[in-house]
Amino acid sequence: MGGLPYGPLRNIGEAFQDAQAQHRKMVVKVPHPTIGELPLAGLPVKYSSTKPSIRRAPPLLGQHTEEVLQECLGYTVDDVQRLRKAKIVC
Repeated sequence: MGGLPYGPLRNIGEAFQDAQAQHRKMVVKVPHPTIGELPLAGLPVKYSSTKPSIRRAPPLLGQHTEEVLQECLGYTVDDVQRLRKAKIVC
Protein backbone atom coordinates (compact mmCIF):
# COMPACT_ATOMS: atom_id res chain seq x y z
CA MET A 1 0.00 0.00 0.00
CA GLY A 2 2.37 2.71 -1.12
CA GLY A 3 4.63 2.67 1.95
CA LEU A 4 1.93 3.58 4.47
CA PRO A 5 2.46 2.18 7.96
CA TYR A 6 -0.34 -0.03 9.21
CA GLY A 7 -1.06 -2.74 11.73
CA PRO A 8 -3.88 -4.86 13.05
CA LEU A 9 -6.82 -3.22 14.81
CA ARG A 10 -7.49 -4.82 18.18
CA ASN A 11 -10.04 -4.46 20.91
CA ILE A 12 -8.90 -3.79 24.49
CA GLY A 13 -8.75 -7.46 25.45
CA GLU A 14 -6.71 -8.39 22.39
CA ALA A 15 -4.37 -5.43 22.86
CA PHE A 16 -3.55 -6.39 26.45
CA GLN A 17 -3.03 -10.05 25.49
CA ASP A 18 -0.45 -9.07 22.86
CA ALA A 19 3.07 -10.37 23.54
CA GLN A 20 4.54 -6.85 23.46
CA ALA A 21 1.95 -5.55 25.94
CA GLN A 22 2.70 -8.51 28.22
CA HIS A 23 6.45 -7.94 27.94
CA ARG A 24 6.05 -4.24 28.78
CA LYS A 25 3.81 -5.09 31.76
CA MET A 26 0.92 -3.04 30.42
CA VAL A 27 -1.50 -4.89 32.70
CA VAL A 28 -0.78 -4.93 36.42
CA LYS A 29 -2.87 -6.51 39.17
CA VAL A 30 -3.32 -4.82 42.53
CA PRO A 31 -5.24 -5.96 45.60
CA HIS A 32 -8.64 -4.31 46.00
CA PRO A 33 -10.53 -4.24 49.32
CA THR A 34 -13.91 -5.35 47.90
CA ILE A 35 -13.27 -7.34 44.72
CA GLY A 36 -9.93 -9.03 45.34
CA GLU A 37 -7.42 -8.69 42.55
CA LEU A 38 -8.01 -5.73 40.20
CA PRO A 39 -6.34 -5.59 36.77
CA LEU A 40 -5.29 -2.08 35.77
CA ALA A 41 -3.56 -0.57 32.76
CA GLY A 42 0.16 -0.37 33.51
CA LEU A 43 2.23 2.76 33.23
CA PRO A 44 2.96 3.47 29.56
CA VAL A 45 6.26 5.26 30.17
CA LYS A 46 9.19 3.09 31.24
CA TYR A 47 12.49 4.49 32.51
CA SER A 48 15.82 2.68 32.65
CA SER A 49 16.92 3.87 36.10
CA THR A 50 13.60 4.67 37.81
CA LYS A 51 10.92 2.00 38.08
CA PRO A 52 7.55 3.67 38.73
CA SER A 53 4.78 1.33 39.82
CA ILE A 54 1.11 1.19 40.67
CA ARG A 55 1.04 0.29 44.35
CA ARG A 56 -2.60 0.69 45.30
CA ALA A 57 -6.06 0.27 43.84
CA PRO A 58 -8.14 3.36 43.08
CA PRO A 59 -9.87 4.68 46.22
CA LEU A 60 -13.41 3.69 47.09
CA LEU A 61 -16.09 6.37 46.98
CA GLY A 62 -15.54 8.63 49.99
CA GLN A 63 -12.43 6.77 51.16
CA HIS A 64 -10.34 9.93 51.56
CA THR A 65 -13.10 12.47 52.23
CA GLU A 66 -12.14 13.21 55.84
CA GLU A 67 -8.44 13.36 55.06
CA VAL A 68 -8.89 15.83 52.20
CA LEU A 69 -11.43 18.04 53.96
CA GLN A 70 -9.61 18.14 57.30
CA GLU A 71 -5.92 17.97 56.44
CA CYS A 72 -5.92 19.75 53.10
CA LEU A 73 -8.83 22.18 53.42
CA GLY A 74 -8.92 22.83 57.17
CA TYR A 75 -12.46 21.58 57.89
CA THR A 76 -13.25 20.42 61.43
CA VAL A 77 -14.76 17.06 62.37
CA ASP A 78 -18.08 18.86 62.94
CA ASP A 79 -17.86 20.49 59.50
CA VAL A 80 -17.39 17.08 57.86
CA GLN A 81 -20.30 15.61 59.83
CA ARG A 82 -22.57 18.46 58.70
CA LEU A 83 -21.53 17.97 55.07
CA ARG A 84 -22.23 14.24 55.34
CA LYS A 85 -25.61 14.81 57.01
CA ALA A 86 -26.54 17.24 54.21
CA LYS A 87 -25.41 14.57 51.69
CA ILE A 88 -22.90 17.02 50.19
CA VAL A 89 -20.02 14.53 50.61
CA CYS A 90 -19.80 10.77 51.08
